Amino acid sequence: GSGGGASVRCVTWNIAAINNNPFEYYITVENEPGYEELMLAVQELVDTPGERDMAVARVFTPDMFARLRGAMEAEGWAGVESVERIWTEDFSKRSIISGFLKDKGIGSKRLASMPDRFTNTINAADGRIICRPSVINNYGVEMRDLQSWFEQWFHFMFQSEVCVKSKQGVESRRVCTLLQPIKRSKYPTVTQEEEAISIPLQVLALAVFDAILVHVMNVCAPSSLNWHVLKMKLCNALVVNKQTNVLRLLAEQPAYGHADIVFMQEVAGDFLEAFKAHAVLSKRFALLVPSAVDFVRNQNSLILVARSRLVDGGQELDVSSFLPADVPIAEGDLCAYAVPLRLGDVQRSVVLASFHGDTAGLASTPVVSAVRRVASAAGLPVIFGLDANTHQ
Repeated sequence: GSGGGASVRCVTWNIAAINNNPFEYYITVENEPGYEELMLAVQELVDTPGERDMAVARVFTPDMFARLRGAMEAEGWAGVESVERIWTEDFSKRSIISGFLKDKGIGSKRLASMPDRFTNTINAADGRIICRPSVINNYGVEMRDLQSWFEQWFHFMFQSEVCVKSKQGVESRRVCTLLQPIKRSKYPTVTQEEEAISIPLQVLALAVFDAILVHVMNVCAPSSLNWHVLKMKLCNALVVNKQTNVLRLLAEQPAYGHADIVFMQEVAGDFLEAFKAHAVLSKRFALLVPSAVDFVRNQNSLILVARSRLVDGGQELDVSSFLPADVPIAEGDLCAYAVPLRLGDVQRSVVLASFHGDTAGLASTPVVSAVRRVASAAGLPVIFGLDANTHQ
C-alpha cells in the first residue's frame, strides 16, 4: 500500500512453532556418515518395503493395545469399544508402511497429526519443555526397543502432569486430557462415528504411529550408529534454541528487522513474553495479538508493526458475524486489527490481518472475504499476511 508517496514494507512468515521434528528435512551433517546411511535406508524402506511391510500388530502388539484400552476406559472416554473394533478389524491388520504411514485417509483425517500437535512438545507454564517419547522431537531418553518406548510413552500420556495456561489461568493437567476432538466441520473426511470417538481413536493412531517410527529407526540405523544420539545432535542444532533463533532472525535479518509490518503464523503462546523481554524487538515493533491466544495448540497468528509507523495501538476486529457458522477456524488462527499508520506525510487507518489457514485451506476464502467485508464497511484498505496453506 502507499500514502503520500510512501511505500509499506511487509513480510509474512509461518514459523511453524509446533514443528520440532529433527528428521523433517534432509540436511548436511558434518563428520557423521551414519546420517546419510540412515536417511537412505529409511527412504528405501518407505519406497520398497516388500516383506518388511509387516502387520501393525507385530510392532504395536496386542498386549500394548490391551493396556492402552484399559487406560482409555479408565478415562471414561466414549467409544472405546468402537476403537477396539477398529483395532481388531482394521488397524492391527494393516501393513506398517503402505497401510499406515502412507495411508492418505489417516493423514486427511488428522488421526495421528492432531494428537501429535498437542503432545509433541509442550511448553509448560512453569517453564519446562516436555516432549512425548517419540522419534520426531527432542525427547531425551533413549528408546532401545519397542517395549521400553511403550513404557515411557504410556507414562507420559496417562500419568504425567503438566502446567498449562488456559482461560481459567494456570492449571495442572495430565497430558491425555489436552487432546481435543476432531471436528467434521474442519476435516470433512472424518465420519460421524470417527468424530464421536475421536479422542480414543487419536490416541490409538498416535501410539501406532510412534511405535512404527521407533521400529523403522531401529531396523534402518547402521550398526555403527546410535540413532538416538544422532537425533539429539540434530535437535541441539535445529530445535533446542528455535525460539531464540526466531527472535535473532527477526532482529538481525534486514528482511524482517527493516520491515514495517511482519505477519506471523503458527507462533507459540510463549513467544509473547519472549518478545516483550527482547530489548531490540520490543523497542522497534509493537506486537498485535488476538484476544484468544492458544497456549496449548501453539498455532497463533500475530502481527509486528514498526513503532515508527504506528500512531496508536489500534483496535482488534471481530469478523465472526461475517463468517458462516461452519467455517473451521480455531482460537489464535486469525489476528485482525484496524490501525492508524504514518504513511509519508499523512496518517491512514488500515486493516492488518494475519491468518493461518489449516484444513487444506478450506477456511482461507471465507476468512479473507470476512476481513474484506469488515474493512469495506469501515472504508479501510486491507493488508493481509496469509500462509501458504490455501485451498485449490
